[in-house]
Amino acid sequence: MNYSYYAIGYCEIEDYELESFKLFEAGVVSLEELEAEKGVAFKFYTNTKEERDSIVAEFPHLNFDCGEEEAKDWDLWWRERQTPVKVSDSLWVRPPWVDFYAPNPSDIVLTLEAKTAFGTGEHSSTALAAQLMEGVDFCGKSVLDIGTGTGILSLFALKRGAKFAVQTEIDPLTIPCLVENFEQNGEGNPNAVLGFLDSFNEKSKFNIIVCNMIRTEVLPLKNHIERMLAPSGEFILSGQLECEKHFILDWFKEAGFTVSKEIVSEEWWAVHCYKKK
Repeated sequence: MNYSYYAIGYCEIEDYELESFKLFEAGVVSLEELEAEKGVAFKFYTNTKEERDSIVAEFPHLNFDCGEEEAKDWDLWWRERQTPVKVSDSLWVRPPWVDFYAPNPSDIVLTLEAKTAFGTGEHSSTALAAQLMEGVDFCGKSVLDIGTGTGILSLFALKRGAKFAVQTEIDPLTIPCLVENFEQNGEGNPNAVLGFLDSFNEKSKFNIIVCNMIRTEVLPLKNHIERMLAPSGEFILSGQLECEKHFILDWFKEAGFTVSKEIVSEEWWAVHCYKKK
């Protein structure tokens, strides 16, 4: 059985900042503050008794109480607490190790693990994009998912009847995660492009473009997005702060895009627009 070795020390409130600094210099990785009747109580862990005792010996004035406890498997602890996420009215996301059946048989349940990629539906910006996607007819349409992350928006589009979806990413570390998520959801291999939108030729057009990226990332791509959105095409953009939406709306006005719906959650704003014929 594996054990973690801990020490609980005590000091006056006004001394805690300096003492914690000294402890970190001595090799303590993290400190956990505890409730105390007076002053401050704090706890640190080490992997070996020798390492703990060496640190404690440097600070006799902190009156450490020492002990050991069974080491916690933090990965297992985290996994056991993961639950399915209701992203939108018809979309659920579950981790691969959690069995789940949606209460409504017509709902879509995606199996996703984020790993190094972004997008499992828990962030407001992802949920907003999914909510807007529910109002779009994907049947037989071509989709471009810019900055796909886990592939959640592409997968949602495909499950809603899209003819095909192309994903873009600039981080190579997300690609194995993307491949795994597509396989787990029965969609074969993704059509992933590792690179920027200038990788596409001039004839590349998509009926629907979805993008969940912050303003400073998406605005440099606006010329490519305008070029790649087919006539009468639809564009769903999320990941924007509501206080900055005027930057996006100004762009749409210049590009001739017509806004059809805006939604907000907390400080985040998302929009659906379409391109005139």
